[in-house]
Amino acid sequence: MTTSTSERRTAILRAATRLFEHYGHGKTTIADVAREARVGVGTVYLEFESKEAIVQELSLSTHVEVLEAMRAASQACPDHANRLSAVLEARTRSFLELRRKGQHACELVHCKTEGVQAAHQRFKEQELELFAATVREGQRAGVFAAGDPKAVAALVQRAFVSLAPPQLVGSDDVATRASADLCSLLLHGLFAKADAAEVTSSGRRTARSSRRPGSAAPQQAVAARTRRAR
Repeated sequence: MTTSTSERRTAILRAATRLFEHYGHGKTTIADVAREARVGVGTVYLEFESKEAIVQELSLSTHVEVLEAMRAASQACPDHANRLSAVLEARTRSFLELRRKGQHACELVHCKTEGVQAAHQRFKEQELELFAATVREGQRAGVFAAGDPKAVAALVQRAFVSLAPPQLVGSDDVATRASADLCSLLLHGLFAKADAAEVTSSGRRTARSSRRPGSAAPQQAVAARTRRAR
């Protein structure tokens, strides 16, 4: 039976994934991957020039899965006040799912090898673009205060560093709650001043909102999302 190049490549990546998650890529050799994939060592080298190339491709695909979840959350949320919250919740949820696969699985998004670092840098750049676009859309809709979208996006990205491996600690519930609380805090600072003044941390109205008639109260919506996350 003839095996196509794509099928062979997929089999090697799946075998490498199983071994990396169980033993870590540092303790896995090309010979191990070949044995797990039931191919010869030479066959592995036909597809990948080194083990580092396998690590980088798996790291790229892992980061892409997180980004796709974030983009899907953005597209599924029509409300500008909740869109950034939905994106950040999807981000945290994706990293929690990765963490459930074990410590070695998380190495694909944070270890110091050149391939992983290159993949992570690309992820950060694309994530920053997504955050900036979300903030920009909220500003155009009059929900978020004016400001440099890229600068705001960089601050959001920095704030959520602790909610990704290897800094991601605590139970899933603790991490999810921390994500929701941090997002609520960030959004409070992003809302246009009239909206931000409307609701205090205790939920009391302190000023009249300048929202257009019929528009939703953004902070009330975010508060509801936070309660559901808990």
